[in-house]
Amino acid sequence: MKANPKLRFILTAYILVALAISFLLYGIYTFLSSSVDEKMKDYEQRKQFRQSQDSKRNVSSLEKCSECHTGMQGFEVSHNPEIIGCTSCHLGNGGSDKKEVAHAGMFLFPGNASNAEKTCGQNGCHPQMIARMQNNIMNTMNGVVSVDKWVFGEGASPTAKLPIQLIGNSPAEKHLRNLCASCHLSNEKTELGPITELSRGGGCLACHLNYSQEASLQLVEYLKKKSTSNNSNANISLHPQINLNVTNQHCFGCHSRSGRISLSYDGWHETILKPEDVKGKVGFRILGDGRVVQQIQKDIHSEKGMICVDCHTSYEIMGDGTYALHKEEQMKVQCVDCHLINQPKTQKLSEFDFESKKIVELLSIDDSKRDYLTTVKNGFPLVNAFYEDGIAKLIKKTNKEIARMKSPANVCIEGTAHKNLSCNSCHNSWTPQCIGCHTEYDENSSMYDLLANKEENGEWLEFGKHFLAEPATLGVKEQKKSSGKIQKVIDEFSPGMILTIDKKDGSNKIFKRLFAPGFSHTIRRETRSCESCHNNPLAIGYGRGKLDYMVVDGKGTWKFTPQFSIMEEDGLPEDAWIGFLKEGKKNSATREYARPFSVTEQKKILTIGSCLTCHEPNSPVMKATILDFSKIIKLKSGRCILPHW
Repeated sequence: MKANPKLRFILTAYILVALAISFLLYGIYTFLSSSVDEKMKDYEQRKQFRQSQDSKRNVSSLEKCSECHTGMQGFEVSHNPEIIGCTSCHLGNGGSDKKEVAHAGMFLFPGNASNAEKTCGQNGCHPQMIARMQNNIMNTMNGVVSVDKWVFGEGASPTAKLPIQLIGNSPAEKHLRNLCASCHLSNEKTELGPITELSRGGGCLACHLNYSQEASLQLVEYLKKKSTSNNSNANISLHPQINLNVTNQHCFGCHSRSGRISLSYDGWHETILKPEDVKGKVGFRILGDGRVVQQIQKDIHSEKGMICVDCHTSYEIMGDGTYALHKEEQMKVQCVDCHLINQPKTQKLSEFDFESKKIVELLSIDDSKRDYLTTVKNGFPLVNAFYEDGIAKLIKKTNKEIARMKSPANVCIEGTAHKNLSCNSCHNSWTPQCIGCHTEYDENSSMYDLLANKEENGEWLEFGKHFLAEPATLGVKEQKKSSGKIQKVIDEFSPGMILTIDKKDGSNKIFKRLFAPGFSHTIRRETRSCESCHNNPLAIGYGRGKLDYMVVDGKGTWKFTPQFSIMEEDGLPEDAWIGFLKEGKKNSATREYARPFSVTEQKKILTIGSCLTCHEPNSPVMKATILDFSKIIKLKSGRCILPHW
């Protein structure tokens, strides 16, 4: 029997429509599934938080801690023992009224890395923080370790996975133990008291512990009484707080060393002076560890009342859980996140992850109508920055003052001449620099092992020669993007290591000339002048000295006369990165992707420099070179004599 053609057509059409609807529904499901997963994770975090509050209310009602610790005050709402009890943080046995039983298994300093998983990171509190803290570059010190071992000849690369907690006792590792290892979060806090200039480590406490002025004074009196033979009256009634008041003081202990960004940000530069040298002098300050610093010039953000955490987010400071090999991998915030070049991507409060939403709530800066800015690098919300009426604005966390954030000037973004320059390369006003360092090992002395926290035989000694505060040397970062293309960025560098190392173990003396990429945190609205880059031997990498442009027999020639003496180890001036119009040596930076200017690049820089010997930087002709230098060169007059290479 022959099928009805009309019926067959209808059936075929029905099947095709059904298939189309199925594919459409599957596509919608696939599209939504990833966001559903994220929402479920966020939901679970919120659910755990609510459940934890309910369970802790039950714990607090059963505890007997307050029978001995009467009248304890000073708690913030989040950790009030009337709500969550004492054992939620300190553990122990709160149900016992016997001291020995009640204090068994108790932690005097909850939040130290050794107990954070059981205390701050317990289920229902902040469990998501544990892996993040463990992989945090401030905890592993990975970049410090890998570069140090590479410099000592104990590693093939300055980039390797080498956490400070797992180092042994090789020469490089003993050097780290003696001079560097205290600045990691796993270092235990063992003494009562607030975070100071001398504080190191402490896990969660390193950033979140705060004493009121009254609590600090009471602690001083308590410790005095405890030190006497009759200490029965020694008592504390004001408890320190664990909160989001992360001040610059919390950062200072570690970040006033090495790159010294905590010092630079507030305009302080370390010197080689002794305290007695500056007694009674204005413009100097003696730090808690005896170092003498001199006032130079503050970062513009410090001058405007901003603190470290106004820029640096929780996912940057504590990490996002990914193991970072160098600090720049953990960094998420960039200048262009706030000083906008393009139309920004924003988020509403309802789109925030649990942590970011909790932070804005605790800081009382939550607003469901605001369009919050997100980082260009990976889309994390900037909880205190928003976009309103075409203007980027920032809420200062200290006083909730709202500041307008300006976009870059036209000279920063127009044309191609400056397209590879980082913001920092021009707006950095000065960089702390030290040269002429020598490091040696004294096997007959003893040192304090900063990792094991005990005295050990043998000691590494460091000797500095020159501490200088001047505009940075510039160099090149070359990094491969996901597209496969190499991105070239001109950025700030400083002499990370121009030093000799005498290992005193029979091996040869080590000499290194390495410059390190950095961000000095000395940003100013005004920029470096054109001459300070194109006519400045320090900026190009030759070191300090005199750079002269001469015209002889109709030919232009550059001549460089160094200020510092030539080192016999490599034939370069003591403060140089490269030789004058010479190629830099391989492995001359503390990163594999960084290098000094090539000869070709040096010639381009100095060609512009030769123009600046006659033309004013703000003259029409020099402004036009930013847009199209090759076109301007074709129009030059016969009086213009460019370098003859």
